[in-house]
Amino acid sequence: MLWTTPGSAEDRRGAGAIAWALLLLASMLLIGYGIVRAGWYLWLPNPAQQEQVWVGNRYVYGGCLLSVTAAAWSHLRGHKVWVSVCAGLPGVLVGWTTWDDPYSLLRCLAAVVTFLPALAAAAEVILARGHRRRG
Repeated sequence: MLWTTPGSAEDRRGAGAIAWALLLLASMLLIGYGIVRAGWYLWLPNPAQQEQVWVGNRYVYGGCLLSVTAAAWSHLRGHKVWVSVCAGLPGVLVGWTTWDDPYSLLRCLAAVVTFLPALAAAAEVILARGHRRRG
């Protein structure tokens, strides 16, 4: 329907889709900021740098939590299965690589690999305008 009344079910679905996409984008921004703040090291950094890595990892973990929350919300909203999976990929893979080795460059690689499918999932939901489609 082209013209809808304010507060209609279609408006709420559209607003929910935008809120979900913003949650997913916020998770990717937090993960990216945390990775940049933490940096990466070939050897164990000195204590001051270890503090920076610790603070950066907290941002990464917060972004990972938001990503997994976006995946669960996507499933509850009834989006396609691949959208829910791609929304949770950054949270699972980047979080796991950060947990495994907080000083490794592997989390940067995991972020690069998982951010593109997550952006594709956000684009799918925005282009579908919040309509519930299973597939």
